[in-house]
Amino acid sequence: MNKPDRTSRHEHITHVGGPKPDGTGRWKDSTANVVSHIENKHHRFYTKEGNASAWVGVRTSPAGNKFLQTYADGIWKDNLLALSECG
Repeated sequence: MNKPDRTSRHEHITHVGGPKPDGTGRWKDSTANVVSHIENKHHRFYTKEGNASAWVGVRTSPAGNKFLQTYADGIWKDNLLALSECG
């Protein structure tokens, strides 16, 4: 995950990434593209830390902006911001 100012609570995530499913390196894409992939049901995304995993979904802010958020055990959480930066 990348955002312009890592310490700001008001900046949005611009890019996300992770290991490629085939193990040949890492992938990175813009948040807008990932939102599109999820909404069009082309791909599903999840986070995993230790033994805990959570699906990534698309939410819409009160201002109408779409953003990514994790969903686990029936609860939406803001834990994407705690993940390490994408290379």
